[in-house]
Amino acid sequence: MTEKITQVINMINIERFECEDRYEAEKLAGLTGLQKDRCTYIRDILDVIENEVVVVLKDRTSHCILMKDDNNAERLNRLLSDVLQGKKTVSQSSYHDHITEIVLSE
Repeated sequence: MTEKITQVINMINIERFECEDRYEAEKLAGLTGLQKDRCTYIRDILDVIENEVVVVLKDRTSHCILMKDDNNAERLNRLLSDVLQGKKTVSQSSYHDHITEIVLSE
C-alpha cells in the first residue's frame, strides 16, 4: 500500500509562481484552472517580455500576466508550453496572496 501511495505522490508535481500582486495571482489561478473540457482556458502563449507573460485565451482575447520577476515569467512560459503540448496536465490551481500554486500530473 505504501508503495502505491509513493507512486501517486511521485506523479504529482506542484509548481509555485510569484506574481506581481494578489490580483495577478488570482488571474493566473483562474486562467490555469480546469474548464468543463478538463483543459485550461489558455489557448496559446504570444510572448514573454521581461516579467510579463502574454497569453491568448480560448475566446481569442489576449491577456498579460505580471510575474514578480523574469525568472518566474520564464518558468511559467515553460510550464504553459508543456501543458499546451500535452506533456503535462493541470489538475488544479489556487492562489494565496501573490503566490499561485499549480498542481500537475504527468
